[in-house]
Amino acid sequence: MKSFQIKGTFIFFIFLISLIPSFSLHAQRFNGGLMAGGIVSQVDGDYYGGYNKLGYLGGGFVSLRVSPRSSFQMELEYIQKGSRINSDSTNAGNTYLMRFHYLEVPVLYQFTFAKKFSFETGPAMDVLLGSREESNGLETQSTIPLRNITVTGIIGASWFITEHLKVNFRINYSLMSIRQTAETYPASYRYIFWQKGQFNNLLSLSLLWYFKAREF
Repeated sequence: MKSFQIKGTFIFFIFLISLIPSFSLHAQRFNGGLMAGGIVSQVDGDYYGGYNKLGYLGGGFVSLRVSPRSSFQMELEYIQKGSRINSDSTNAGNTYLMRFHYLEVPVLYQFTFAKKFSFETGPAMDVLLGSREESNGLETQSTIPLRNITVTGIIGASWFITEHLKVNFRINYSLMSIRQTAETYPASYRYIFWQKGQFNNLLSLSLLWYFKAREF
């Protein structure tokens, strides 16, 4: 567990250092900042449903303004995904947990309207840093391995609270299955985007802090 955390921290540190030259140039169209937030997630295609798994995300970003209303934003962030079922009367006291740790790299197009609001969409690459699956508190191992790299689609909306700070809401969904292909799938696996398997499905709420004040 510690190895992937150290690896992710190192990569993020290098990313932040790489931002410094951009800021020192005082380029009017470039900006950057930090982001942090919380998520609720589930895995479509397992035996359970509901956004019961809590997690968090954090990272940094660089944005390029290409017009008064349009910009592109590239991010590098650590994000937790997975699925959880807690013990209750409906599942005979059983518990289940899938916890995934990813390094996510979104590339988003953002369109601003009404000055303080924006819409965004784009793909993201997820690199698997670590995972853990538990059933009734005991670690289990699936016979179908997880993919080390997957692709995600993002749709979101933001509101600038101040010239530096904005709140962001996103829907984050796998565009490819998170497990490798197998000849026999469990009955719970579903077809999505012409694939059969399991898919990460999450909602996130984050705060983004821009180093340079945004012009409204």
